[in-house]
Amino acid sequence: MEPFSKIRLWEVRFLVSRPMESFPVPHEIVLERQISSRYHLEGRNRRCPGFTQIVCTLEGEGAFRYKDNVYALTPGKGFLCALDDPESAYYYPRHAKEPWIFLWMDFIGETVVGMLEEMAGRYGRVFDFPPDSGLIRYLKSFRNRRRSTRAVTPTEGAKIVCTVLSLLGEHMERKDAESPGSRLVQAAQAMISGDPDRALTLQEIAARLQVSREHLSRIFHQRTGLTLGEFAEEERMQYAVRLLRETFLSIGEIAERMGYASEVSFSRAFLRRFGCTPVKYRGKRDRQRGAKPE
Repeated sequence: MEPFSKIRLWEVRFLVSRPMESFPVPHEIVLERQISSRYHLEGRNRRCPGFTQIVCTLEGEGAFRYKDNVYALTPGKGFLCALDDPESAYYYPRHAKEPWIFLWMDFIGETVVGMLEEMAGRYGRVFDFPPDSGLIRYLKSFRNRRRSTRAVTPTEGAKIVCTVLSLLGEHMERKDAESPGSRLVQAAQAMISGDPDRALTLQEIAARLQVSREHLSRIFHQRTGLTLGEFAEEERMQYAVRLLRETFLSIGEIAERMGYASEVSFSRAFLRRFGCTPVKYRGKRDRQRGAKPE
C-alpha cells in the first residue's frame, strides 16, 4: 500500500488492440493533484519496465530529482524519465504550501524509451513550456473522455505518442536554438555558406567569431556531428555541383575558384563525395539537356 492518495481530477486510459512490437503505445493521460508530503515516488522502488513518462506542472510546486540534482517543478516546468529509472524520483516538497497540480502521460514500449532517452540526452530531462503551449492543449483535449478507456489501433496509438513527443520537442529545440552554443554554430555555418568559394580556415572563422579554435571545434562537433572542415567541404562540394550544372566554367576554373590546389585534387575530392568525376557529372548534365522528349 502506498502511504498517500493519488487524487486524479480526470484521466483517460488507452487500450491498443493487437499492438505492434516496434510501435510506441500510449498508456494514460492524467490530471493529478497532490498535497501530501508523503507523496514521494522513487524510480528504484517501481517495477515498471518499458514505461516512460512526461510530467507538466500546471499549478503549485513539485520536485524532481535526477542523480544528485533536484529541480523545482513550478508552473511551466516539466520533466521526462523512465518510471523505474533508479536515478530519478519526484515528490511533493515539504515546504510547499499550495496543492501541486500536474498533467502527466506515460507510454509503453522500448521504442519510446529510446526516443525519450535520446531527447533527454540532447536537451535535458527538465523542460519549460508556455501555459498555452500546443503540448498542454493537446493533452487537455482528451479531457472529454475522462474516466474512460479509449480503444485505438496501433497506428492511432503511435500517432498520439509521436504528436506528444513532437510538441514537446518543439519547445526543447526552440530553447536549444537560442543557446549561446547554437548561435555560435549558426554563425559559423552562415560564414562558410555565405562564402563557399573561399576556403576559410578554422583560425579565421574562430577569430571572426571571437572565440578560441578549440571551443569552436568542440561546440560545432557536439551540435552537428561534423567537424568544421567536414561541413565546409560539404558546402564547397554542393557549390561545385551548382557551378558544374549552371555555368560553362572549365573544371580547372572551378577547382581554382573553390580553392583547390589543382584540378586533380578537386576531381579526387568530388569523386569521393559523389562517386563520379566532375567531367562525368557534367557530361551527364549535357546529355540530359540534349535529350529530346519522346
